[in-house]
Amino acid sequence: MQQSLRSHLNKVVIIVGGTGAIGRAVGLAFARAGAKVVLAGRNAQSAEGQLGELRSLGTEAEFVPVDVTQASDMELLVDATVSRFGRLDCAFNNAGWEGVAANVSQIEESDWTRMLDIKLSGVWRGMKYQLRQMTKQGSGCIVNMAGSWGLVAAPHYGAYCAAAHGIIGLTKTAALEFASQSIRVNAVCPGAVDTPMLDRMFHNDSAAKAGFGAGIPMGRLASPHDVAGAVLWLSSGSASYVTGQAIGLTGGA
Repeated sequence: MQQSLRSHLNKVVIIVGGTGAIGRAVGLAFARAGAKVVLAGRNAQSAEGQLGELRSLGTEAEFVPVDVTQASDMELLVDATVSRFGRLDCAFNNAGWEGVAANVSQIEESDWTRMLDIKLSGVWRGMKYQLRQMTKQGSGCIVNMAGSWGLVAAPHYGAYCAAAHGIIGLTKTAALEFASQSIRVNAVCPGAVDTPMLDRMFHNDSAAKAGFGAGIPMGRLASPHDVAGAVLWLSSGSASYVTGQAIGLTGGA
C-alpha cells in the first residue's frame, strides 16, 4: 500500500465509463493509491454513490457527465479536469457496449455502426483530447479497454471483435507516435469479467455464466478488481518502460 501511495500520490486520473462495475473498481484502486479521480459517464445516480465512496477514502473526486459518441463531451471532460485539478496524468478509456449477437452475414448495420461508434471511436475521441493535454505537460499515461476479443475471434460477435482489434491497433499507433514525449499508451484485454454487462450477455442465466467460468483454466471469471490491478500497474512508475502493449487478463484461457 505504501509503495502504491508513493507511485500515485496527487496524480490526476480520468476514468471514462467510470460509473460501471469496472470503472468503480478502478476508481477505488486509484483513490487508495492517493490519486485524484474524475469519473466520466452517463449514470449520474451511480456516480453520486461512487463519489461518496471515493471521498470517504480521503481523495478528491468529481463526476463529469459524458457521451463518448460526442467529441465535444470528450473535449469538455479534459477541459473540466484541467480546470479543476491543473493537469491530467492518467486516463482509462473504458466505455463499451455488449452488442447484439449475430453472425457476420446477419449483423444489422445499425448495430455495427453503434458498436464502432461507442467502443472504438469512443476510445479515439477520448485519446484525442487526453493526448493533447498530455503533450502540453510533456508526460502522461493512457490505458484503453480492449478486451480479450481484441486478441482472438468470437463467433457471433464480429462487430465487437472488430472494435476491440481496432482499439489495439490504435493503442499501438499512439504509443509509437507519443513515446518520445514521455506519454505511454497501453491496452488491457480481460476475458469475461463478472459484471452486469456479462449478465446481459448470458441473458441473466447464472448457471450458464458459472459453467463458463468453471471452464476457464483458473476456474473462475475475472473480477473488476483483477482489471483494476492491471490498470493501476500500467499507470504507475513500475511500468515506466511499458508502452504499446495489449495485456491479456484471461485466467489462462
